[in-house]
Amino acid sequence: MHKAQGSEFDTVFVILPNPCRILSRELLYTALTRQNKRLVLLCQGEPHKFLDYRQLSDAARRLTNLFEAPEPVQVGQRTYDNKHIHRSRRGELMISKSEVIIANELAGAGIVYEYERPFIGKDGTPRYPDFTIEDADTGITWYWEHLGLLGNAEYEEKWAAKLKWYRENGIIPEEEGNGENGTLVTSAEIEGIDNGQIARLIRKIK
Repeated sequence: MHKAQGSEFDTVFVILPNPCRILSRELLYTALTRQNKRLVLLCQGEPHKFLDYRQLSDAARRLTNLFEAPEPVQVGQRTYDNKHIHRSRRGELMISKSEVIIANELAGAGIVYEYERPFIGKDGTPRYPDFTIEDADTGITWYWEHLGLLGNAEYEEKWAAKLKWYRENGIIPEEEGNGENGTLVTSAEIEGIDNGQIARLIRKIK
């Protein structure tokens, strides 16, 4: 696809395996705009799942700009260009707009949280839950993960591994009871963010 940039062809065949670890929305755009007359799209699995790549952007992870100097900003353990991050009501830097929405709802409900606070597992490796909430009254520590790309095979594989790691380290999903080291709640984003789901989770935590 990279070599086809700037070129055009009468007929273009685009073959998309799933998962495709190198695919991004920029690469997909290049592939889909090289044809003059006909595009043949061959997808492994359900074609609509490739809509998830709208959120997987190489440009958002780069610290390069042809016309302006980059403004590197540390967000948790990652570095992004300042132009590709978002800010919560409390002024925290966050990667996704969905996380900002959740953070603002938590703050509006008077819930104190920490964004991407490291949790160190038994094996010494860290994980960074989206939100950590400590309830002093009940002694429960809540860990909130927002699943923004469910339906994407590679994303779901990584989430399954992370969930297994949480279980092994005493953090148990809320529907299964409280874990030794905390309780996990998740919000999901399949066809857009669900504010009703967020509100229900906040009521559980409060």
